[in-house]
Amino acid sequence: MTQAFFFVLAAIAVISALLVVFNRNVVYSALALLANFCTLAVFYFMLNAQFLGVAQILVYAGAIVVLFLFVVMLIGADLGEPVDTWLSPRNTILIALGLLLLTVVGTAVFEGLISGEPGEVTTEVVADVGQTTVIARSLFTDYVLPFQLVAVLLTVGVIGVVWLAQHQQRQKFRKIVAVLDAAWPRESERPGPDLLRVNWLRRKALFDFDWVEIVQATDQDVAAFTEQIQEDTDSWRRSRYRQMQVWVDPRLNLSNETMRVLRDMFGEVKTLQPA
Repeated sequence: MTQAFFFVLAAIAVISALLVVFNRNVVYSALALLANFCTLAVFYFMLNAQFLGVAQILVYAGAIVVLFLFVVMLIGADLGEPVDTWLSPRNTILIALGLLLLTVVGTAVFEGLISGEPGEVTTEVVADVGQTTVIARSLFTDYVLPFQLVAVLLTVGVIGVVWLAQHQQRQKFRKIVAVLDAAWPRESERPGPDLLRVNWLRRKALFDFDWVEIVQATDQDVAAFTEQIQEDTDSWRRSRYRQMQVWVDPRLNLSNETMRVLRDMFGEVKTLQPA
């Protein structure tokens, strides 16, 4: 009965872990992670490690998953690059390395290579003083330095989340387009709830945008635009320029030098279909 219960929990733990990685919805991934943490807590209870089981539920299943959900709400659930297929060379190498790691770990477990040396803490000592006291003594004496390093690591993670949230909230819209159109008299328009088009020729100042459309502009206009981008000191924007696309109206007669500068500065230059 106990063995059957173990295999059921093991299957739930493995399936939930796979859902965390392969689920396209980050909220569902967080819920699958919650199920995985709860399953691990049951494993601790089965090993008579009640303190670790309760800590697993309170710290990981409670605090960590809630932290992940807060991060999702702060920086949005649609971040990251779109994935067309999982069968890429990088993923193939990662899968092969994962299978190799599972093989090594499984061999060590089944052959008893990780039994370790017996310690000074016996079951009688644990029953006398309690699991919490035994773990606390080891944690704050022999392992106090790793404990402090983990605290520093978590602090760095919190700082990173705040930095990402700060830059993400700078955009009030899902997509912002930088437009160079001399025939457009307005500075901006909002064709949809998730799209904002800003005419740089009317604004003449840098702002956060997702791609560029050059509809009606001269070589001098494009040169002034690219010069502002080259002088941009915002590290977040500078890291995104090489990932952006530039759409150029085919009716424009831009010089080869201007097109070369656009290709060097941005990720890809494409032909804009005229309206």
